[in-house]
Amino acid sequence: MQEKELRLAIVYFGGVSLAIYQHGVNVEILNLIRASKAFHAPQNPVLRHDPGRSYATEPDIARAGESASTETVYFDLLKAIARQVDLRIMADVVSGSSAGGINAAVMARAIAHDLSIAPLTAMWFDQADILQLITPAARAGKWSKWYVTPIMKVVLARMAREGVLPRDASRDIRRRLLTFVRSRWFKPPFDGPHFCALLLDGMIAMASGAPSGSTLLPPETRLDLRISVTDYHGADKLIFMHDPPVVREREHRQMLQFAAIRSSAGLTLSEFDAGNVPSLAFAARASASYPGAFPPAQIREMAELVAGRGLEWTGKEQFLANNFSHYRQLGLEPEDAVLLDGSILNNKPVRAAIDAVRQHAAYREVDRRLVYIDPHPERAANEPVLQVPGFFATLRSALSDLPRHEPIYEELDETHRFNEQIASLKSLARSSRHTVDALIGQATHGGLGGRFTVDQVRHWRLTSSNLLASSTLTYNAWMGSLVRESIDLICDLACRACNLDRRSQNARWITLVVEAWAEAEGMFPADYRIPDTVNVDADLPPFGQFVVNFGVRYKARRISHVLHEINATYQLDADAFEPRLDFEQVDELKRQVGNCLRGLYVFETAQFLEKLPLAAIRELFCSPRSGPRPSPVQFVRLRRAELTALFAGIGATCGLVGLSGELDEVLSSPLVMALHPRLREAVLSGYLGWPYADIVLLPAINALGLNGNALEEVLVDRISPKDARSVCIGSECAPLRGETAIGFGGFLDRASRQNDYLWGRIHAIDRLIDIVASTFDPATDLALPDFAAFKKAAFERVLLDEADRLPDIPEVVAAVRSAVARL
Repeated sequence: MQEKELRLAIVYFGGVSLAIYQHGVNVEILNLIRASKAFHAPQNPVLRHDPGRSYATEPDIARAGESASTETVYFDLLKAIARQVDLRIMADVVSGSSAGGINAAVMARAIAHDLSIAPLTAMWFDQADILQLITPAARAGKWSKWYVTPIMKVVLARMAREGVLPRDASRDIRRRLLTFVRSRWFKPPFDGPHFCALLLDGMIAMASGAPSGSTLLPPETRLDLRISVTDYHGADKLIFMHDPPVVREREHRQMLQFAAIRSSAGLTLSEFDAGNVPSLAFAARASASYPGAFPPAQIREMAELVAGRGLEWTGKEQFLANNFSHYRQLGLEPEDAVLLDGSILNNKPVRAAIDAVRQHAAYREVDRRLVYIDPHPERAANEPVLQVPGFFATLRSALSDLPRHEPIYEELDETHRFNEQIASLKSLARSSRHTVDALIGQATHGGLGGRFTVDQVRHWRLTSSNLLASSTLTYNAWMGSLVRESIDLICDLACRACNLDRRSQNARWITLVVEAWAEAEGMFPADYRIPDTVNVDADLPPFGQFVVNFGVRYKARRISHVLHEINATYQLDADAFEPRLDFEQVDELKRQVGNCLRGLYVFETAQFLEKLPLAAIRELFCSPRSGPRPSPVQFVRLRRAELTALFAGIGATCGLVGLSGELDEVLSSPLVMALHPRLREAVLSGYLGWPYADIVLLPAINALGLNGNALEEVLVDRISPKDARSVCIGSECAPLRGETAIGFGGFLDRASRQNDYLWGRIHAIDRLIDIVASTFDPATDLALPDFAAFKKAAFERVLLDEADRLPDIPEVVAAVRSAVARL
């Protein structure tokens, strides 16, 4: 059965009280991912595709206080899709800003540990009220600023006329606004510590009733979270130049970063667990510190809260090391950082998500989507005759709308061009495949069609690229690139050991030293041809052994290419073989090849760094020097023996990561021999022909700054009130109340919060099922599910589940129910 992943990179825009709408969207994204996990739980395909399976029969799905909701619909949808393809749905990148930063932190924690976000729903409904958010000492009393009341009545009427307030704003809403205006002036009226406590309590409560050790991350995947904040004072960043060698610039934009990594055995790293909840809550608090409303955030605020509660913040030091190391390098304390709303300078953290996506490798065929959640999308174009805006409309635009709605055109345009380049590279690789197959047939003397041994596969791997050597200009340039890529790996490890910025002058000196050593050791010969008599890695010339030891990135690209070739076999014309039987063997082959790739993931971890001869690295490269450093060539002349011994020690450790022999054994195993010859030749030709593909791909990979394992297009989808058109009330399909009062409308009454939460769920269902449907080729002749029917079933389930929790908007619920009935 063909397997495919739908990988989501989720971006949350800022939107003040529209965070409640985004929370409704979050509920559905999690339900979809949870349904996918349940559907793919059985490893045996026969059990997985059992027609009698349902979400309710799956073990370990219940959570305290929760019942299955739209997960049941999504589960059935995946079961219907599985007649054509096993579609696994996951999210591996999350980013957010301001109010979106809160939802991003909650979503990432829920994914990493398979947690409920129901406690946050109660928090939004019950406590996201403007009167509760005001600091008690700042709240207006009965006679506070009484003289403002007559003026404010006129102002509120004007605000309603200009659309800043809804025209039907209730007396209670106006009373709350009047109380807010009469409260403390010239200092933020909202209570920062109270807000911090709300977020901390909500994220702690997520773990209630959660299955121990559970996660929504599939094996061998990574989750990255990026939350934007604004550093009020800024931090000096060093820019390394030619003349002057260093300049300082003040950087106010900052991204707080968190990650989780799951191995085949479970979570090996998580910065979303209980010990890191204060870090996550602080990041959310800082990102949502709306200027003028909330006071700036400081780390000591969270530290005092945690200490006062008698809790532990075990992840604090790691959080500071990951996100505030630049402070300490400049002699500053992270606790002194003053952080403001992330939306001031980065309200739409699309770039952060794109950068993270390009570093994520996929095990299966993958459909990558960047899904951004914009609760306040652009409106219709202006009328031909432009009117001069009123006072409050101008003020609103200057303070909120304009800075917060700066377009993401550049990021999306760059993504479009990136996709075109990736598609062009893939097309070039496909068009040259016939030539590559012919060359591999020549190099192996037609041996792929018969039986062969692991020794033959190893010999073919080591020598198959020699046919390229006749084109010395291309071949030598490629081999030289692999050597330089290996040098870069050594420099990266040395800089990590010395805690150096790779852009610094010290890092540049290390690079020049390693290059000078490589030159002295013969790593840059005039001819890179490998003798035809080579049968094992130890017989390789020095440059070949150097690449074998340090070519971790090359190995990762090669294994990923083999996985791509295996995935491509599902598309072969099956007339010549039995797909069911052969594809079960292909599935097993893919799992075994994937195991070879997983071993390479350890390279990026701190545990791997600890296995290296750190004392020797630091003595040679990190020791403080009173005078200028010697020239790299002179340094190599003086300490060549020490460098050679050091690199041999590093190579001995790196060479054990992703041994080439492991893949040789897999691809010469009885499993491969049992494949239909057509399938076997396709896989082996891809393996041995990898150098021919890498010659084409490597320059582009370097130019685009890619992880070589992630050569997929990234398609962009949006979830917003403007895009979900299935359920409308009259002429409106996006009646959000949180948009009013400069984005604070959801904090004015409970009914507004319930309204926006409901529409968040409705719109998310509409768009998520659209996104799932779009993973299929529209020109396919396959019988696809009735996606519209699944949408209607999910809408009905939401109305059934939420009826008792939305008592303040009966007219909205009734109108939505009527609209769904008409579908």
